[in-house]
Amino acid sequence: MVKAKAKAKVNSTETMSKREVAKTPERIAYDHIDCGLNYEMSEDWQAAANEYRQAMKAGASGWNLIYSANNNLGYVLVQLGQYEEAEVFCRAAIAIRPEPYNAHKNLGLALQGRGLWGEAAMCFIEATNRNPVDPRAWQLLEHLLRARPNLMKLDSQLAQHVADTRVSLEQNNLIRPPIAPYPLFKLVDIPAEH
Repeated sequence: MVKAKAKAKVNSTETMSKREVAKTPERIAYDHIDCGLNYEMSEDWQAAANEYRQAMKAGASGWNLIYSANNNLGYVLVQLGQYEEAEVFCRAAIAIRPEPYNAHKNLGLALQGRGLWGEAAMCFIEATNRNPVDPRAWQLLEHLLRARPNLMKLDSQLAQHVADTRVSLEQNNLIRPPIAPYPLFKLVDIPAEH
């Protein structure tokens, strides 16, 4: 009986510690981000957006949590077709921490959704150059350029950036086959040029 009471007291203390930890802004933000990711997995974009907004309201001070909440919210807003608002959160993530590639890729999606083809292409190039091992940004760029073939003819700087990035990827054997759709990735419809 004494052992059972001692064990219950330890469990109660552990539970109390978990509750205290949960009260920190960082823990609250982390939990909301985690919930948002779970909603993304089930493609409940609105619920994910709500969780990321709650994470931002938590008042966390760690750049990684603030970056993640902004970047992830930007991404789910793209999925919801709210491109202008998505752009704001992607730019906020980049302002917080410009080194990670993912917010650059997501900004490209937001700009592409707004019809800002050249700017979107440059974001995809930036994301690719920041993390050439992840093929998604390069594949998004290829998708965009297939739909808008005149884009590089109209912008010689863009054409040069694309060529330089392609050479780098080829030299490192990092060119991947075109995007195959998968559940958490919805291509933005790009009207073809006529």
